[in-house]
Amino acid sequence: MKRFKITALALALTAFTAAGAAYAADNDMSRGDTRFLQKAAQAGKLEIDASRLAAERAQDQQVKDFAQKMITEHTAVDQELRTLAQTKKVELPTDLRWGQGRTIKSLEDEEGHDFDEEYADKIAVDAHEDAVELFKDAAEDADDAQVKAFAAKVLPNLEKHLAMGKELQAAIKQKGDAENASQRA
Repeated sequence: MKRFKITALALALTAFTAAGAAYAADNDMSRGDTRFLQKAAQAGKLEIDASRLAAERAQDQQVKDFAQKMITEHTAVDQELRTLAQTKKVELPTDLRWGQGRTIKSLEDEEGHDFDEEYADKIAVDAHEDAVELFKDAAEDADDAQVKAFAAKVLPNLEKHLAMGKELQAAIKQKGDAENASQRA
């Protein structure tokens, strides 16, 4: 049994190495640049999916407006990202990372003001903080000139989204505090 496990492990390692060599032959992108493109695709998908949900379910018009803006702008960036990835022969993931899927599930479980607050916290602010950090790193450190230029081009808009997200978060919190105060009175 032990010999079988070692043989299976050796075969898997050989297949993985062969796949890696084939990938390297097809794609001259650095591993870091490839990861950036993949993570950027997943970050964009999270923003778009969560914002579509918010456009439908948000209680507050300010949240709905922000969500619609995110859908429009992140969809445009996603198209540009996909075109760049295609030219670089980088396959982009179609699924969210595990934690991102949990974020969507958490949003689906909320309604009313709680939904608005969760969206403002997790998407408008937290997701944009992560995206700004991801794009800032790529704008500074990417090996590929086109990847670096793409990250640098998108970064200011993401920083603007983050600032807007923080304003939204504060407004939603203030409305929630006012609601709670009026219920206690």
